[in-house]
Amino acid sequence: MKLKPPLIITLVFSFLFILSPVVFAYDQLYVDLLVDRALRNKIYEQRGWKVLLHYGNSLMGEERSKIDDVKFFISPVGRTDPVLELEATLRSFFEPDSIDGHSSLCKFPARYSWLEEQLDIDPAELPEVSCSERDKSLETVEAKSAVLVFPVGHINSPASMFGHSLIRIDGSSKSTLISYAVNYSAVNTDSNGLSYAYKGLTGMYKGYFSLMPYYDKVKEYNNLEHRDMWEYRLSLSEAEVKQMLYHIWELQNINSSYYFIDENCSYNLLFLIEVARPELHLTDKTGFFVAPSDTVRVVMDTGIVDEIKYRPSQGTKIRKIISLLDSETQKTAHDISFQSDEADILNQMAVSKIDKIKILDLAAGFVQFRYSRKEIEKSNYNRKYLKILNHRSSLGTAPEDLYAIEEPSRPDTGHGTTKISIAAGIHRNKLFGELNIQPVFHALLDPDEGYLPGAQIKFLDTSLRYDSGIDKYYLKTLHLIDIISISPRDSFFKPLSWKINTGFDRILFSDGNEHTIYRLNSGGGFSYTSPFGGLFYMLGEIDINIAPQFSDFVSIAPGFSVGLIEQLMKKTKLYLNFSSYWYVTGDKRALLKGSLGINQSLNKSNSISLESSQEHIGSLNVSEVSMRWNYYY
Repeated sequence: MKLKPPLIITLVFSFLFILSPVVFAYDQLYVDLLVDRALRNKIYEQRGWKVLLHYGNSLMGEERSKIDDVKFFISPVGRTDPVLELEATLRSFFEPDSIDGHSSLCKFPARYSWLEEQLDIDPAELPEVSCSERDKSLETVEAKSAVLVFPVGHINSPASMFGHSLIRIDGSSKSTLISYAVNYSAVNTDSNGLSYAYKGLTGMYKGYFSLMPYYDKVKEYNNLEHRDMWEYRLSLSEAEVKQMLYHIWELQNINSSYYFIDENCSYNLLFLIEVARPELHLTDKTGFFVAPSDTVRVVMDTGIVDEIKYRPSQGTKIRKIISLLDSETQKTAHDISFQSDEADILNQMAVSKIDKIKILDLAAGFVQFRYSRKEIEKSNYNRKYLKILNHRSSLGTAPEDLYAIEEPSRPDTGHGTTKISIAAGIHRNKLFGELNIQPVFHALLDPDEGYLPGAQIKFLDTSLRYDSGIDKYYLKTLHLIDIISISPRDSFFKPLSWKINTGFDRILFSDGNEHTIYRLNSGGGFSYTSPFGGLFYMLGEIDINIAPQFSDFVSIAPGFSVGLIEQLMKKTKLYLNFSSYWYVTGDKRALLKGSLGINQSLNKSNSISLESSQEHIGSLNVSEVSMRWNYYY
């Protein structure tokens, strides 16, 4: 008997309905077997799983993820429970989902890749899902090798004085500019150093990972902000780099609290490298305070760096040409960069052909810099730049090594960012001993190797002193923030220098007694390169002292300071400073103070410094001299 089509369809659907519980039971059984195998083998304790979830220990010793965003976890308690997060992740992979990109398989490719390898998951058992956005993004970034990139600090930006780090993902192209960069940074619009420091210390900023063309970061750091860049190529396999890229996808639009001194741009990038190779244990090798240069040193110590490349900034290149010209030819180059017809005067100048090349190359470079800073419009830029290039092309090529830039010391070669000092000296004709702890980061008298000359960043700088004259221990200083930016000006670049310092100090009052006060000191001014190659600065300042010993509880003074920083020899550094303040409220007084410091570096971890000061307040004259041993780690 021939069945009619409707009857055939009815029988087929009836058969599938009877069979569906069997199919469902089979799928559920397979997932249960995977979960059971994972729990029995305790793979949730493996380093690979811990770094995929960014687990670490809190101050209380509790294991929890460094990521705050609930979207990053599948289990409601996944941030603190790696076992339940593992089980929830495995089960979510087998949940069918018809919405493109909605499945956990789309959202967490690195987790799946790692679990597939650990548990030998059969891909045929997985539901069919669509992940078009993920597939397109991962295909666009050709992941074959990885490079850790360190842009040095930007001395005039409080948000960038520590330096930064990012990871570049390279493909098969010889040009690294078309590679992609992985960046972790805080969403920050503050330009005030005090506000920035407070929010950064307390985790008030949100940090996000982002993936962008590397060219954009080179333009931002190298060209716009005058920041040299160091590139450390990592010896990771192509498979390891792809696993890193998968994890980067998992972190898109996921936020975490950004902490200035530990969970910052560099610390979080270490998780990406660990995801590629979990046995490195990079995040376990950092201290309580983590600066970008610390993470570079940690990576270097693992031995996974194959090659190091220095990329000088546009500003460094311009300053190199400036150094090859005298003041008159510098002025000519400056005029040419502002007046498009000024290049004609070169034909009448009594200078050599090489000097003409330098003048025009300097003018062209500065025009490019001004355009990158949006100081001139595109049409004006094209007109000026092309006119300069026309003159320049008529002079032929320059010697290959004419603008050769000597590599500065690498950031990984500098001293550690934590310093402990022990000092002995004489204060008011009495012996004293002192213990100083500088947890972060670098002081003006510290060795400059690996650091920006003229930059000081200190947090929680604390000195405890024993004074034999009164047989007493007391807190000499507790500086919450102490930042100084000494940035030299020249005929082309005219940055401002500035400082901000706040915390507790023990000071001498005009009645001859010493008391602890709370101080806020801030100022700004100018700095220039000294004839010996160091830095000379002049700052106008305001000094605010708060203490119950003042008649109005507060004493305020305008003032100024001048100083000189010189590298006398390769390992010997000199710091001179003279300050004067006139306190117009509270304890009305005039304060004059001169100080001298000489630091002799012994090696990367040790230095000895000699420090002396002379202070005049009212009718009192107080001198102090000390010898200090500094240990950096």
